[in-house]
Amino acid sequence: MPDGSTRPPARERTPLSARTRALSRAAARTRAARTDPTTPPDAGTATRVSLVAVLTVLTLELARAGGPLLEGVPGAGPAGATTLGACVLAGAAAAVLLLATGRRFTGSPDGRTVLAGTAAVAVARLVVQGLGGDARVVVGLVAVALAVCVLTLAVSFVAGRPTGGRQAALGLVLGSGLATGLQLSLGTWDALWRHGPVGWVVGGVLPVGAVALARVVRTGGSTGRPRRLWMLGPYLVLATTVLANPALVAAQTGEPLRDVGLVIVLAHVVAVWLVLSPHLLTGTVRIAAALAVPAAALGALAVTGSRELIPVVVLQLAVGVALATGLTTHRVAPLGVPGTALAVGVVGLGFAAPLLVGLADIDGPLGLHGRALPLVAGLALTVAGLRRRVPAAPVTTSTELPATAVEPAQPFRSNAIRMLVTPAVVLAVVGWWPNAPTAPGPARARGDSLVVVDWNLHHGVAPAADLDPELVARTIEAQDPDVVTLQEVSRGWVLGGGLDVATWLSHRLEMQVVVAPGADHQLGTAILARSALNHAVVTALPDVAGSPQRSALSATVTLAGGTAVRVSSVQLQDPADDAAPRLDVLHALLAALPASAPAVLAGDVVAEPGSPEAGVLDAAGWTGAADLAGNRAPTYPSDHPTLRIDEVLCQGMQTTHTEVLTAPRSSDHLPVVMTLQPVG
Repeated sequence: MPDGSTRPPARERTPLSARTRALSRAAARTRAARTDPTTPPDAGTATRVSLVAVLTVLTLELARAGGPLLEGVPGAGPAGATTLGACVLAGAAAAVLLLATGRRFTGSPDGRTVLAGTAAVAVARLVVQGLGGDARVVVGLVAVALAVCVLTLAVSFVAGRPTGGRQAALGLVLGSGLATGLQLSLGTWDALWRHGPVGWVVGGVLPVGAVALARVVRTGGSTGRPRRLWMLGPYLVLATTVLANPALVAAQTGEPLRDVGLVIVLAHVVAVWLVLSPHLLTGTVRIAAALAVPAAALGALAVTGSRELIPVVVLQLAVGVALATGLTTHRVAPLGVPGTALAVGVVGLGFAAPLLVGLADIDGPLGLHGRALPLVAGLALTVAGLRRRVPAAPVTTSTELPATAVEPAQPFRSNAIRMLVTPAVVLAVVGWWPNAPTAPGPARARGDSLVVVDWNLHHGVAPAADLDPELVARTIEAQDPDVVTLQEVSRGWVLGGGLDVATWLSHRLEMQVVVAPGADHQLGTAILARSALNHAVVTALPDVAGSPQRSALSATVTLAGGTAVRVSSVQLQDPADDAAPRLDVLHALLAALPASAPAVLAGDVVAEPGSPEAGVLDAAGWTGAADLAGNRAPTYPSDHPTLRIDEVLCQGMQTTHTEVLTAPRSSDHLPVVMTLQPVG
């Protein structure tokens, strides 16, 4: 060179050149992230968590709708087959989505797969709300299968990333808490069944929000499908029966729905904090949490009274830790679409299992009292969550996405994710008023006669596969009753859409309510009154093989003149049952009822004139109010009534009016209206 300098050796320039190139690539990635509108500012963590949460809310809502929708399928056998068919459909839908978005080789979803599936669920959910009759049943069950499919694929997409297991677990826990808060704010009557502005606003925000979130995270892939993705199935069982079912927990504890719901939501908040604190999730804590799940699940449905809230809270915390552990990808599942489709189908059993048990229990009680299913689900989560050490990142990747291409682990924006619990808490607070227990009315009734409405509500579901407690309330309200006796009152039962019929009607009609549990506290009898209900007593009726557990409920109403009338609501065995066991139950009931008049006994008594049951009642001094009025119109089934199952019997009272309401048909039974007054 002219100045005499020499060129440095190439090996001395290499480190500087490599470092410069690395910095240039990093700067380019940073600029692309800042300018790409599809890249969230937090590298997508909070967005992906939010997507899983919203999809969880949609899936739980549609899963609850599965029970009422199956009313449109005649017979328990065909309904059960339809439920299993939905699981197969979920797996088939997963295969179609994966193939349509070019994931044929790996079988693991990417952002496009999740976006396409979320859009399909959103459209189906909106269409269901606008339909009725058989079309709603078909489209609704398809929507359930799609929701289960897309939630599973979204969890696989999120959990297949570094730290993705915790992200997916957070989304599921947040979604369960948000679903609980939304239920409370709606009085446990889901938006899907509402046709007014509230229903359409809520029904529109959730699907649109899910699609918007899926569009943001549509870019990118994952390292593969977690091997323990099947644990979503047991999780759905626990979510639908306990974790996101405040009505059933309230029925089990006997505590007000608003109090129970707030405790459940706060338990979700604590679970989110726990999963966000990796320093607390030691190996010992993970194992303890996994082992605690089945015990807490059993305690949540076996322990009665306010003490039951303790295992419910423990269950929520343990499930959150088990999900974070089990969904963390240690080794990805084998490649291929069939494996993913099979995993989705297995998860679908989490939706199907509670429905299948409920359907089987109607035809012939299983004798398991509904506690075996959560216990089995808890044991399955224990198996999935028993892992002492969890890797910080996957150690095995698919051949399509080599290890060098795996997205680096991003630090959690914990504060941003903690803020995601706010909507659930706000919704629970909003639901404080509509779920508050109605205070007792005046000490005495408004007159010296009683207008009584008796109705078997068929867990609130109409023969047309509809769930409309507002229509039930309007029908009762039009009769201006003093006392309402109800049977088959659902409180969180999956076949009843998770609705707390007793609390909802009490608040809507502004009437005090007392409830007698039966069938694992999910179904029972109830009495509502405008005046005070005193000295409420629950009488457990003898078990009869082939029939659910039944109970009778009695309470005292005081007339304006001071006369105390004992009112009882009861549901005896079906008319198709053998007469001998039914007579035994009837004798036990009459022995428990007070012998003094005046008194009213209303419900499914099945006492046709000349029958052995009618003879027993006549001998005990009970007279059919319809017989006294000369009106024995049939009450069952409501679409073509041929049988008089529903009766209002009385002692020391006379009938001044009787009527069987033939419209609207909000149950498979028709309501009976009686006006009674004491004799003399």
